Amino acid sequence: MEILYDYQTFIDQKFGGISRYFAELMTRLPEGYHFRNPVVLSSNVYLKSVPGMWASTMWLPRFMKKGKKAYRINESISRRVLERGKYDIFHPTYYNPYFLKSVKRPYVITVHDMIHEKFAEIFPERDHTAEMKKLTVMNASRIIAISNNTKKDLMELYGIPDDRIDVVYQGYGLDTSREESVEGLPSRYILYVGGRFGYKNFDRFCEAFSLLHREYPDIELVCTGVPFDPMEQAMIDRLGIGGCTRSVFVSEPQLTYLYKHAACFVYPSLYEGFGIPILEAYASGCPLALSDASCFPEVARDGGAYFDPYNVESMADTMRRLISDTHLCETLVARGREILASYSWDKMARETAAVYSRTV
Repeated sequence: MEILYDYQTFIDQKFGGISRYFAELMTRLPEGYHFRNPVVLSSNVYLKSVPGMWASTMWLPRFMKKGKKAYRINESISRRVLERGKYDIFHPTYYNPYFLKSVKRPYVITVHDMIHEKFAEIFPERDHTAEMKKLTVMNASRIIAISNNTKKDLMELYGIPDDRIDVVYQGYGLDTSREESVEGLPSRYILYVGGRFGYKNFDRFCEAFSLLHREYPDIELVCTGVPFDPMEQAMIDRLGIGGCTRSVFVSEPQLTYLYKHAACFVYPSLYEGFGIPILEAYASGCPLALSDASCFPEVARDGGAYFDPYNVESMADTMRRLISDTHLCETLVARGREILASYSWDKMARETAAVYSRTV
């Protein structure tokens, strides 16, 4: 069976969850399934590991990165391949419906979350992702949701019937056998990983950490990602945790090191489509505190300690339990390793291939 993918996520992301998902999928399709992806300009790091892709893909020149020329080139080539019809299934890698008049075969779309729909107020007025997504999703032959929670949201927000949506869980890509130390770390710290805007609930988390820090002044906060912006830094200083809070940009081996040496990892989001950091924490043996909202109970099951993400005291209390109860941490870590066996990129690829077979 011939599966056609496109350029979208591989030009939008240099690295990130969606492009990682598609790179893993193309790499791990089971026997009897073959892929084609006519992306010709990209700066995506994961394409280097996809067999056959990097030889046919040019590294995106710096002068094109902020313009539309690279998009037009990739889209033009994708349209031509779509119109020839020499494939069995098309699986677009994001929601731009540019292909609707060109596609000659059934198409499958993966919905990673419904954040644009549930948190519309945090996105710019000119962000048309929600409109494009609905058009693309409603016209798909089949829909893959990455959690039952996302499936439920699709059914409620779009009115899509149950039997058009397949749930296929993601895997995780962190190689925990490779770790690299991070200089200047405190002896005890709580770890926060990823974005910090809007639904990520970073403000409430910082407030909860400030309560905890008053009781345990030796505990510090380490966040991964870009440096704090002026508003974030002002909030951190206002809460009195400026001297014990830092942001670090790390490689994957360094991220493993952070997980393995943290007192706990806290995931305070109000909403996620799946939550790969849950699996990364489980794989690294890191105690996990997380929201009792969205897909988290579904994905993490009983391997984490839960809190109400809208309640600062609840969040602080859960962190307090983890940093003070060694037996609880050991129990959760052991359970997390057991749960981790349910998730893998190979399993995701097999189940996705089964969706393709049902779509033809």
